[in-house]
Amino acid sequence: NYSILGDAYLRGEWGGSSLILGRQQIDTPFADSDDNGMVPNRFEAYTLINSDIKGMTLIFSHLVKWSGVDAPDPGRFTSLNPGHGVQALGAIYEGVEDAQFSGWYYHMEGMADLLYLESGIERHYGFGDVTLGLQYADEAYSAGKAQVWGLRGEVGLARGLSLNAAYNRTVSKSEASADNFFGGGPFFTSSQHLTIAEAGPDGQALMGGISLDGSAAGIAGSYLELALLHIEGHAGIKADEVDAVVGYAAGDDLTFDLIYSDIKDRKESSNSFGNLRFFANYQF
Repeated sequence: NYSILGDAYLRGEWGGSSLILGRQQIDTPFADSDDNGMVPNRFEAYTLINSDIKGMTLIFSHLVKWSGVDAPDPGRFTSLNPGHGVQALGAIYEGVEDAQFSGWYYHMEGMADLLYLESGIERHYGFGDVTLGLQYADEAYSAGKAQVWGLRGEVGLARGLSLNAAYNRTVSKSEASADNFFGGGPFFTSSQHLTIAEAGPDGQALMGGISLDGSAAGIAGSYLELALLHIEGHAGIKADEVDAVVGYAAGDDLTFDLIYSDIKDRKESSNSFGNLRFFANYQF
């Protein structure tokens, strides 16, 4: 066990701009906090955010170190791409009602260049709400490239019930695989453990799920989620994951989460496993 000073930064604001220097939480497609563990990812970075253009948020961040659940050493800050860091430039546009568009570019000297585009739209009907999303990622390495396409849809019905489905496919050049990089990744089919990255070159992933807001049943602050993921790749990779999540928020400061995952590796049965986690988080 360990403790870590995850947030320690200076923040300055003028007009529609903010400058944040130091250890901070960052949530972007390929560098994010990731809630898959008790201690989320944190980054040492220099981040500039501007919202002077109506409906538009522009973000530039130079990331130099990170720590947390996905880092090589979760208990201390270690260098990202030593000597060069990672540069991220993003734009988020919300000027259209019930829609959002975003684009990101990452430069990692000597490692990769990444392009990420995502759009989402929400519509309201008599039976409920419908959300549709589209994503595209281009991950260019010196020895190959992986392009990832993704679709997702969600239907919110009465009494807190929602149904969702998502699909991702990787188109590989020179046997390159998709990668989540510094966090849980942005892909629509990402589950508690497996993502399209584990499908390897020319992989694909299909996910379906159901969620229930307990408030509709009189249990305010509770929720239930069930999800099934299937991934496969051209090298014979094939695996399934079933996730069940029960959560409860006892006010604004205290939350509980019970998460069970069952992973079946259809190619190498010895890699199959079950995982049970319980989190209690108090924020003060």
